[in-house]
Amino acid sequence: MALFISFATSAQDLKKYQWKNRIILLKDIRFDSDKLQDQLDLLHVNTEKLEARDLLIFIVTDESVFDNSKIKTKLNSSSIIKKYGLADFNGLVLVGKDGGVKLKESFIVNPKTIYNLIDSMPMRQAEMRSSSKH
Repeated sequence: MALFISFATSAQDLKKYQWKNRIILLKDIRFDSDKLQDQLDLLHVNTEKLEARDLLIFIVTDESVFDNSKIKTKLNSSSIIKKYGLADFNGLVLVGKDGGVKLKESFIVNPKTIYNLIDSMPMRQAEMRSSSKH
């Protein structure tokens, strides 16, 4: 029983974020690849825009998943790679709050493209209307 529980916690996927956060997956073979780091730098230019859209960033390599602070997470890279078809892919994947892929592009993606896409989604428009009322 304990073996099963430890396996289940180490094999977490992104389901716990569903309906709470949008996810940006940055997938590359190496954590320190130039393109991945350039993409990360572009996204970090304006963290307020990320926060306003409930965006979380995860860096995915073949071995590990790291959070926005470059700290290794308990998320299972192989299950994420399989679920989103990232085996032979290097680039950015935007996962909506519903868990579906909204954008899948090779590096480098202009953050404005991501923000415009999110802002055109009905759920985001409802969020913006709701926040303007408060």
